[in-house]
Amino acid sequence: MKTTLLLCSALAVLAGCNRSPEFYFKRANHLLAAGKESAALEDYNKALLLKKNFPEAFTARGMLFERQGDRQKAGLDYRKAIEMDRAYLPAYNNLAAMLMDGGNYAEAVKLLTSALELKPDYAYAKLNRGLSLYKLGDCAAATQDLSLALEANPKFELGYYHRALCARKAGNLTAALADLDAVLAMNPAAALAWFERGKALYSMSDHAGAAGDFRKAAQLNPADPSFTFWLAHALHKAGQPDDALQNALRAAQLKPDSHQAEGLLGDIYAARKDLAAAEEHYTKAGVLAPQYAAAYRARLAALRRPAPAVKQRRAR
Repeated sequence: MKTTLLLCSALAVLAGCNRSPEFYFKRANHLLAAGKESAALEDYNKALLLKKNFPEAFTARGMLFERQGDRQKAGLDYRKAIEMDRAYLPAYNNLAAMLMDGGNYAEAVKLLTSALELKPDYAYAKLNRGLSLYKLGDCAAATQDLSLALEANPKFELGYYHRALCARKAGNLTAALADLDAVLAMNPAAALAWFERGKALYSMSDHAGAAGDFRKAAQLNPADPSFTFWLAHALHKAGQPDDALQNALRAAQLKPDSHQAEGLLGDIYAARKDLAAAEEHYTKAGVLAPQYAAAYRARLAALRRPAPAVKQRRAR
């Protein structure tokens, strides 16, 4: 009995006295979910020590390494999982997602294509390949993948959003609005979706509607200068000068080096017939962006130019 206990003690680190690699794997998953990363890593290591061919454990440990910011170790674990089981798709998807996070979209597309050759209806691979193709500038292929992903899983918010971006780029504003509406139905707090929806409406010359959407985006993220600038721009076009001025000033405050905000302020003051203020902001815009200085000077010159005299017709 003593010998058995001693033997059990000696092997406890490796086998936990009859505990299986699956036991350590499951316990590690629970520990990781509870935020106990060190303990989880220890159990993943035990599981892999007991079972060399364990792609699920390699993938889970890779996720832990990635969570800790060690992408090199994470990538090695994902690749080991793929080498052990060419059909284990989560390893492909996780490695591809990590490559995407690092901006390596071309490599991600290759990896996801391999996954889709194994399982053509793998929705996550379709989604991530579509997102990667969008980043690579191939909107036609991206739209095709994103559409297939959304057919398989209509809850892919990123799928709708990026398909909308492609639709707007192609000039299909109706389709873009439909996809952005789908995003907002799932997530009303999606500031970027409100912003893109506003840009679509602006392109359709619905400046008041665009201003409403830009306002929602700016309310959700008041620190983003782009949201406030576009709100001011749409309000100016919609004929709401006071609100436009207030938001243009706010945009310039948020981004002091924005020649666009200064140029818009020049336009707003010009419309208010405030020549001195218009000159001040056009001049500042030209200093911030010397390549556009001539255009801003031309706006100022047009403002200074006297209106043509109206010829009166003589009565016969």
